[in-house]
Order: sequence, then structure tokens, then C-alpha cells
Amino acid sequence: MNNSKKEMMKIIKKLLIIIPVICGIALFLVMKKNKNLPNRSDNRERVQAVRVIPIEKMVVVPRVVSYGYVQADRTWQAISEVSGKVVFMNENLKKGHFIKKGELLLQIDTTSYGLARSRGVADLMNVDAQLKELEQSQKNTQRLLKIEKQSLASAGQELKRKRELFKNGYISASDLEKEERTFLAHQASVNNLQNNLDLIPSKKKALQAKKKSGESAVSQQQLDVAKTQIRAPFNCRLSAVNVELYQFTGAGIILAEAISVDRAEIPVALIPKSFFTLLPRDHQNRIGQTPDAETIRQAIGIKAKVRLPMDEQNTFEWDAQFSRTSESMDLKTGAITAFITVDKPYENAILGRRPPLVINMYVEVSLSGKPLPNRFVIPRSAIHDKKVYIANSENRLEIRPVNVEFFMMDMAVLSQGFKPGELLVLSDLVPAVQGMLLKSTRDAQVLVSLKQHARGRIGGDKIK
Repeated sequence: MNNSKKEMMKIIKKLLIIIPVICGIALFLVMKKNKNLPNRSDNRERVQAVRVIPIEKMVVVPRVVSYGYVQADRTWQAISEVSGKVVFMNENLKKGHFIKKGELLLQIDTTSYGLARSRGVADLMNVDAQLKELEQSQKNTQRLLKIEKQSLASAGQELKRKRELFKNGYISASDLEKEERTFLAHQASVNNLQNNLDLIPSKKKALQAKKKSGESAVSQQQLDVAKTQIRAPFNCRLSAVNVELYQFTGAGIILAEAISVDRAEIPVALIPKSFFTLLPRDHQNRIGQTPDAETIRQAIGIKAKVRLPMDEQNTFEWDAQFSRTSESMDLKTGAITAFITVDKPYENAILGRRPPLVINMYVEVSLSGKPLPNRFVIPRSAIHDKKVYIANSENRLEIRPVNVEFFMMDMAVLSQGFKPGELLVLSDLVPAVQGMLLKSTRDAQVLVSLKQHARGRIGGDKIK
């Protein structure tokens, strides 16, 4: 009985091995019988659809867009040059108010300076009186000297006569001595008068020097009186006020600060390569060894626009001009700072519609150079590792190396490398195979946009 069970178990094990093998063979035969033969592909060449534009020569206006903060062209600090109490203060002397050129802002008490001036004038009058007295004394001395000289001459003749008489024994020695004393007295008087007359020029010079010193003192005192009035040097807007009425102020104290409203200035940082694209290509356009700022500005010929984008519909714009560049490059960024000026930034302001160009406003600055003729302009995205894709006359891809003259925003500008009328491939081909077959579709909108951007005629509603 046990043997029969063992035999049965062996048979079952063999069946468990054989049955899966038989099922697998049967399934393979069924799949082989029902399989479909693979479709054979045609040997036709693959065609790649691409967008293209015809390449044309056009005039390009080099442009660079940068951003900066508006600054005042001129600033002014009202610094007191004299000390004293503030006795007058303009009612508009408040931060934010507009002040006209020459308008009186502050008046410092002039009492002490007026008294000093009066004393100086009195001293001058005293010196003038002394000069007149000296002049009269000179005239009197000259008259007396003339008389004394005549008396001396008479005394000399009398002395000579008496000496002859004494020699002949007609007069005594005492009479002769008396006459000699009279002669010497007249001679001493003439010498004294002559000495006094000789001293008058030096006394006159001393008084004249004293008068000049007094006049300088009076002028300084008059200047001090004038310095007690502080007036606006130009049309300005007050940015700070640091004084109150009846407050004492010392010399050198900043009483108020103001900024010019006649002109605003925007410094913008430019990459040197971008700035050089704005410069003229005429190598004969020299500016000389010692040029002035205006000569350089005219030679460069850069035009400028300042814009303040408010939203998608409204952009405020101001005419501007390129003024100058900084004397050196920035050490940290290596950028060149260009200064753009806007005349009369408050002139066209309209309440509720158009703001003025105020200090610290963040604006966009567009700079444009002189137009460059006969240039090829293509989208920047059409440059692939210094190469472009061209659809040739047989609608096949030509991969061509090119040298870009400069990049401008989303465009690349080239002076050579194409023939007018060739088709530039705009699509990005992956992979790009030389000679591959293309199906070209012209994108007219891209060409129109390129022409507009090349000439600087960018569409969009702007409030001017």
C-alpha cells in the first residue's frame, strides 16, 4: 500500500513539470500562428517645418536702455555768514515750497552791523578833516616860508653892510653881533618851516593809508549788512529748513537747503560694451587733444529719452539730452556712468494726469546713437553658438558662421555675412543637420517688428 502511494506521488510530480512545458509550447505555437508582420517604412526623407524671414539691409539706430534715480542738477545750502537773531522769515520757507530766484528768505538783525558801519563812517570823516587840515597847514607853511626867506635875504644884506661898517670902524662889535643873531634867527625859522613842509607828504600818506583802511572796514561792514539778507540764487524747491523766527544763529550754520527746478539729472550705469555701441563709427571724427564737454557731446551725438512706466497703458516721457560721462569707471562694477539731463522737469506736469520729474524718481533712460546704414538685423535667438541657420534655394539647411557687430536688446546687428533675400531660419532645430530638408513658413510679423525696433519706432500708447 505504501509502495503504491509512493508511485502515485512520483507520477504527480512528473505531471507538475510536464504540464507547464506543454502549455508554454502550445501558447508559443498559437502566438506564432496569429502574429502580424511588421509594416515596412518608406524610404522617404523627413521634412522639418520651420519659420523663416527674408534677410534685408536696413538702417539701425543703436540703442541702450538703462535705469536710474532722478537727482537735482544743482543744490544750494543757505549758510549764514554772520551771526545774529533772525528777525524775518519768508512765509513760504517750508520744505517742499517753490521759491523764485532773488526772493528774500531770511533777514538777520542788522543793529550791531549798522552801528559798526556808523562808527566806521565817522572815522572816515575824521580822517578827511585831518587831511583838509594838513592841506591848509601846508599852504600856511609855504606862505610863512616865503616871507621868512625874504626876511632872511634882507637880514643877510644888512649883516653884510654892518660887517663893512665894522671893518671901517664905524660901528661897535656888539652891534655886529646883534645883527648876526638876527640873521641866524631868520635862518633857523626858515629851516624849521622847511622841515615842517618836508614832513607834510609823509603825514599825508599816513592819513591816506588810514583812510583806505577805514574805507575797507566800512565796505566790510556794508558787506556784513548785506549778508544779513539771504536770497534764493535760482528758481528752487526747498528740501530742508533748519531755522525758526527770532532764533539766534551763528556764522557757518546751514539754515535751509534747496534744489534747482530748472533742470534734473539722471546718472545711469552702462556696460562699456553697450556704451561703445552708441558711439559713431567714423574714425575721422576726432575731438582734439584738449576738448571741452560740449565738443565731446556734439561728437558723440547721443540722444536720450526719459520714461516713467506707470502701467501697461500709460508711460510718461520727457525729452532729455546726454550731458557727459564720469571721469572714471566704477571700481566695483566696471560700469561707465552717463549723466542725462532734463530741462524744466516741472513744466508739463498736469494734476491727476502727468507727474513732474521729481527727485529720487526711478525712471527708464533710453539712449540712441547715430543711425547706421546697410546693416542686417536678425533676432538674437537666431544665433546658435556664433552660427545661423539658412534655408537655401533648395529648401535645405545651411549652417553658416557669422560675426556679430553688436547685440541690441533682443536683436543682433551684422554688417556682413548675408546676401539680401536669403531666408533666415527662426526655429530651433534639434538636431540641426547640414543639408536637412525644410518646409519654410514666412513669419511676416517678426520682420515688421525687427524693422520697427531697428529704427527705434516701437509701438505703444504713450502720453506725451
